[in-house]
Amino acid sequence: MKLRLIQLVFGVLLALNGHASNLSENDTLPSPGQVLDSIVLSDKLNWSVRAVTNFKQQQFRLGNGDHKLIYRPNNPFGVGFGVANEKIVIDVLFNIKGGEENQTKKFAAEGSVLLSKNLFSFMLENVHGYQIESLQNDQDNFRDDISAYSLGLEYLRILSKEDFTVRDMKSGSTTDKKSFLSYGIGGFLIMRGLDADGSIIPEADRMYFNEQAQIYELSTFGGGILAGISSYFKLPANLFLTLYFAPGIGLEYKYVKTETVNYVPSNPVVYKALVFGALGYNLKKFYIHATFGSNWYITDLDYNNDLFLSVTKAKFIVGYKLGNLRKKK
Repeated sequence: MKLRLIQLVFGVLLALNGHASNLSENDTLPSPGQVLDSIVLSDKLNWSVRAVTNFKQQQFRLGNGDHKLIYRPNNPFGVGFGVANEKIVIDVLFNIKGGEENQTKKFAAEGSVLLSKNLFSFMLENVHGYQIESLQNDQDNFRDDISAYSLGLEYLRILSKEDFTVRDMKSGSTTDKKSFLSYGIGGFLIMRGLDADGSIIPEADRMYFNEQAQIYELSTFGGGILAGISSYFKLPANLFLTLYFAPGIGLEYKYVKTETVNYVPSNPVVYKALVFGALGYNLKKFYIHATFGSNWYITDLDYNNDLFLSVTKAKFIVGYKLGNLRKKK
């Protein structure tokens, strides 16, 4: 039910963002056909198709002072395909489960759209089943009842003369660009949840954590401001290197349910950071990209407890450039 809800919210917000950002200079609303033409059918866009392999690890860490538990999903590898142009990137990936006994079930989607100098990005994830690593002892165990979901939306207004972003790099449209820096400022929204049949802390570790850390359900919703800076370096032999960093800070409402008490943490501050790097090789018709990125959120749960969420991912992409799908007459 929660996954359906966040999928619905994501769809509505993305539609509103995309529609609002397409307002023309005289504030008239564009028709659906104009919106479609601007990001899909425009004769100014160069399309590419691509094969993608990836590694993605949506993990979180519960800490109380020096005592920590790390929750990692299994089967983090995937394969898939995608399409891209200068304004939109869409990759569809399928999780590789193999013959592993303790398999994590997951759903993830992400994407970004650049309209003029307005960059909209989204992230939607639902993970069911975590391997728990204890830093207090050598015991590891798998819990198939632990489920976590997150929905993130970001907006960045490009303020620099150059409007290069990570989305440009992912599209394979960077062949003729020169080295430069690009920067912007914007905001983010984040909604997260955690569910389990009982306390997420294993029996062997309960002595190290207080009763407020014996969480079996957690709900959060918040938002804040962020800034981003992109760097692009054109290298010899058709190679390029790009780096991106976007720190943010905001406020978040949190509601915690434990086996003995339910409470609202008093500290609403949430910290966020995104780091991304890529090495690419571009030719006239082909491109090869190797990327690495990590998205971090950290928040305080009171009583010396804190929660750290990280989404780390790496991709290897081989793309073929199709050019314009619709030529000017």
